[in-house]
Amino acid sequence: MTDETAAAEAEKELGNALSSKVQHLRRVQKLSLDGLAMRTGLSKGTVVAIEQGKANPSIGVLCRLAVAFSLSVTDLLGDTSEEISDGPVERTNPATLWKTQQGSEARLEASTSGRTMFEMWSWTIVPGDVYRSDAHSRGTRELVSVVRGSLKITVGSETMTLRAGEAARLITDQPHSYAAADNQAVWFSMAVLERGEEP
Repeated sequence: MTDETAAAEAEKELGNALSSKVQHLRRVQKLSLDGLAMRTGLSKGTVVAIEQGKANPSIGVLCRLAVAFSLSVTDLLGDTSEEISDGPVERTNPATLWKTQQGSEARLEASTSGRTMFEMWSWTIVPGDVYRSDAHSRGTRELVSVVRGSLKITVGSETMTLRAGEAARLITDQPHSYAAADNQAVWFSMAVLERGEEP
């Protein structure tokens, strides 16, 4: 099996799991397709495509869905129940949510559940790859810190380059992207704070 075939199979598996989970959660929370579309800020067509397993949702779309159901992204994609642990310590399982054949990847290390979601990410982007994201929910904030290499960040019409040891605060409720700023791979960490709209 080639890397491309394996990636396509993994993507199909993820789409099927997400389809079932979203349908189940929507029914449990007694939401119509229109209601879920309103709560997430997605079109009804996108919600239908996700439930039919015909969509390949971006990280931004996964975040919107998770916030709408008061879950973490890992809970949304995993086999966990909708119940959130009340304990002071809870082990989480990291998940790679974006990967390219060239070696770029975005790994969700940990996240909280609830209407306000806090996430920790680690990223690697190789030269030539660009990660483009749709707008997150209104007011979403990101903190980005570059560990190695140089990172080109574009948020809306503004672009900034960060070098190793530098960091930035971003408001990512508009389209944004990340790329290596030169001919070397860039490694960076990211924290995301996203608040869901009130139901």
